[in-house]
Amino acid sequence: MVMASWPAVPGRGRRTLPTESVRRRVDEAMRRAIRRVIRIGGPLLALGIAANTVQVLLRFGEAGSAAATLAVTTIAATVALSILGTRLLRRPEPAAFGVLAVVYGATLLNARLTPDMMPTSAGDVAVILLGSALFLVWSPRWHLAWLTLAVLLSIVQLFTAPATIAGAAAAQLVVAVTASALSAVGQLMAHYRVQRMLEQQFELRRLSRAAQRQDLAVEELNRELVRTARLDTVTGIGNRRALDEAMLALAGTRLAAVLLDLDHFKSFNDRNGHLAGDEALSRVGRILRDAVRREDLVFRYGGEEFLILLPGSDGDAASRLAERVRRAVEEDPQVGPWGLTVSLGVAVADRFSASNPLGLLRRADAALYQAKRAGRNRVAVDDSASPAFSPAPSV
Repeated sequence: MVMASWPAVPGRGRRTLPTESVRRRVDEAMRRAIRRVIRIGGPLLALGIAANTVQVLLRFGEAGSAAATLAVTTIAATVALSILGTRLLRRPEPAAFGVLAVVYGATLLNARLTPDMMPTSAGDVAVILLGSALFLVWSPRWHLAWLTLAVLLSIVQLFTAPATIAGAAAAQLVVAVTASALSAVGQLMAHYRVQRMLEQQFELRRLSRAAQRQDLAVEELNRELVRTARLDTVTGIGNRRALDEAMLALAGTRLAAVLLDLDHFKSFNDRNGHLAGDEALSRVGRILRDAVRREDLVFRYGGEEFLILLPGSDGDAASRLAERVRRAVEEDPQVGPWGLTVSLGVAVADRFSASNPLGLLRRADAALYQAKRAGRNRVAVDDSASPAFSPAPSV
């Protein structure tokens, strides 16, 4: 269990005040504790009263009938107040106050009805007063109000008691005052100890949840950083780091590569500026993302060079994709009017080697330059690949 201590504010001897949400939760927890005391203590008090009544009847016979009637009335009131405090009232303190007042008043009145029980009732008074401090964690103001009422009832008992029991009533008052003083001090200490313990526990829970939320946010940020660290900022597709990782992951598989390059891009940049060049590259990146399959991977390989990796594809499938990309770039309403086209080279590795990844890329690069030498805006396939798609020449 967490001890009821609190870290002090640096430079001060006072504890740190809890947040409003923590105070509300502490208040509700203490109300639940009071309701539990009423739910359990009410029936126990009723049982104790019933047992005491049986004892009186056995000892005094018919002379104790008035005490029995009082006991029945007290039990009914105690049970009613217990139900009221646990089920109907928003705050349980009034019900707890009522239960204590009824039981205490009945104890004093029962001593009047059976004077021979007056010495015993003094012990009952002490038990009720001290027991309320042990089990009720309500506000010290409520407890002080209850103790004040108890002492006033004992004073009334003393001044209205017959002379035959005046001495016993005076002794009972002394017991009530002494027990009330001890009860006030003990309840005050217990109340604030429990309150601080609950404050600390709820504050620790709040901080733990906040730390968990922060951990989740950090994890999400880390995932985002990992993702963005592998994306090209201009085109929004994979960069060289992502390409290197993909090459390792695809080791030992059948892999087709399509390497493409924007035709005469340097001249386009010189004529239109680098901002227009970045816009064109970004648009080509979107075209590539839309053209490939879900399992295909797209990367920016160099300045105006792009690479598509097609796991499990053969030369024919890769060539068809390359031709689809070529037409999409040429016919795109944004890139087409600029006169930009792409040349593409296709190569296939039946069993891609991660230890020698440049072998496949060199063959794709050789096919790309073959397409450029043949007039650009076309697809060329590496000779060692499967029979390739032969696109129509550029007009």
